[in-house]
Amino acid sequence: MSLVAACVATASGQQPTPTMNQEPHHKRLTYVRHMRVFELALAPGESTGEYTLDHDSAIIALTEGTVRLHRGGAAGEPQKIERGRADLGQMTGEPVIQRLENAGTTPLRAIVVENLRDRGWTMPAAIAAPGTTLRQENRSFAVYDMRLNAANPRTNHTHQNAVFVFLMSGGVEAQGGGGEFSFPLDPARTWWFPGSGTDQPHTIELVGGSSDAHVICVEAK
Repeated sequence: MSLVAACVATASGQQPTPTMNQEPHHKRLTYVRHMRVFELALAPGESTGEYTLDHDSAIIALTEGTVRLHRGGAAGEPQKIERGRADLGQMTGEPVIQRLENAGTTPLRAIVVENLRDRGWTMPAAIAAPGTTLRQENRSFAVYDMRLNAANPRTNHTHQNAVFVFLMSGGVEAQGGGGEFSFPLDPARTWWFPGSGTDQPHTIELVGGSSDAHVICVEAK
C-alpha cells in the first residue's frame, strides 16, 4: 500500500487493506530473491477478500473458468479464462485495491507471481532454446512456453533472474546446473524454483512415456 493510501485509511479510522500476502485465499508457496509466489484457489461462487496489489504481478490460470474482478468499488463483467492464460499487471507505484470472484461453476486455481522490485528492473535477452517460446513480457516478467515432443524431447537454457517453473501437462524431468540429480515435476505440485545466473542452466526433458509436455516458465526481471 502506498504511504498516501495508508494515511487516508488511518485518518478515516479504518484498518489498512490487507496485501495479497495477507489475503487468506492466496497461499504463499515461496519467496525467492525478489520473487514471491502464491497459489490462488476459489470454489464456485467464492470470492477473495479485498486486498491491495502494490507490486507488479503475473497470474497464470491452472484451470479454465469464469472470473469477475471487483476494483474501485465497481464489479466488472464476468470473463471466461482459458487454462494456461497469463495476465501481467504493473502496479508498483500505483497500487490498486481489488477483490476476485469465481463467477463460474467449477473450482478456480491459479498461480500468482509477484515481483518485489520497486525499480531497476532488468532487461535480459530473450532465451533461444529448443521447444522454448517467449510468450509475453513486460518490465517485470518474461513468460515462456516450453513444448516438448518427439522432435524436441529435451531443452536446456539459462536464466539471468529467479524463475518459477510449473508443469501444465505431460511428464517431464528437471535438472539444475549445479550437478543435482534429475527429478520429476509432479503435476500435483507443479512447481520448481531453479537457481539463476550464467552458471545455473537447467534442463527439462520428456519422461514416463509421455509423447509431449507443456511447461510454463515465469522469469522475474
